[in-house]
Amino acid sequence: MKKVRLALALASLFLVSNLHAVTLVEDFSHDPALDGWQVFGDTNLFTWDSTNHDLKVTWDSSQPNSYFHHPLGTILGTNDDFSVSFDLVLHDYAIGVNPAAPYSFELATGLQNFTEASSAGFLRGGYPTQPDLAEFDFFQWDDSGFDTNTVWPSFIDSENDFYYLNAKSYGVVELPKDVVMRVIMNYTAADQTCVLSITTNGTVVAAPVAAVLNAPGVFFEDYHLDTFAVESYNDAKSGGSLLAHGTIGNIVLTVPAPPVTLVQGALRNGMWQVQFAGKTNWNYVLQSSSNLQTWLPAGPLVGGTNGRMILRDETNLPPVSQHQFYRVDAVRPD
Repeated sequence: MKKVRLALALASLFLVSNLHAVTLVEDFSHDPALDGWQVFGDTNLFTWDSTNHDLKVTWDSSQPNSYFHHPLGTILGTNDDFSVSFDLVLHDYAIGVNPAAPYSFELATGLQNFTEASSAGFLRGGYPTQPDLAEFDFFQWDDSGFDTNTVWPSFIDSENDFYYLNAKSYGVVELPKDVVMRVIMNYTAADQTCVLSITTNGTVVAAPVAAVLNAPGVFFEDYHLDTFAVESYNDAKSGGSLLAHGTIGNIVLTVPAPPVTLVQGALRNGMWQVQFAGKTNWNYVLQSSSNLQTWLPAGPLVGGTNGRMILRDETNLPPVSQHQFYRVDAVRPD
């Protein structure tokens, strides 16, 4: 099972519009590090531009996997709606910059499972070591059998199954240089469809591309995504290589609200209980601790409901210390 424990206080750039969705907006008008953004890997690949209010990015596949990233505050599965959008400017891009890896390699930004993506064995260009991704990819194709540039709404599930449905899986386009492009990925859980669109000044750069995860003939299971990242991948075992420069700006993410909200705790008839708003696609257990380090179940694991939930300390044991602490542990089932 994938497990997440979420703090009640989120970074200030999260704007909670209702109990069902959270919107993250980053316009780079001030230091993004103050809003919880971090860099994993090569810090030289990402530079905040305080004058132009964007992020300067180098996608360099010769370097280790490197991410400019921020947690979502929840874990997304295929039954969760989400929207990702950002401004993208490409100044230059070139493939085959490594003579030993002469073929194409992706330029990427999107959603990932950070624990997996930051592990030593994660290889975006290798198989099967690239699980749990939902990202925008641009490939400058080479002469190895593909003769056109493509953009993809790329999805990989937790079992390393890559979504592919023939030529409908990508859009054919050569992305312009030094032009602000608006990249949008909207995923609707009801029909398990993600639509990728790219525009510039309201003009369509590429016809919208739809990834339909439950389409006939497609074998695709669930994924677990917890982080947005601007991604510069290492090209080990891929056969291709990439060096590109550009900027990312005006990031807007809309994701479901955290699985635990509106928390209240109180003693009722000598028994501690916690009341909160839960969700049907999560399981919950009340945990207790005397030192905030060792946590033990104070009741059974229960399935979530969309609405008010109450968990009680059912151990029938006196506190082991003068102070007893409680938390709700939210568990995302596989």
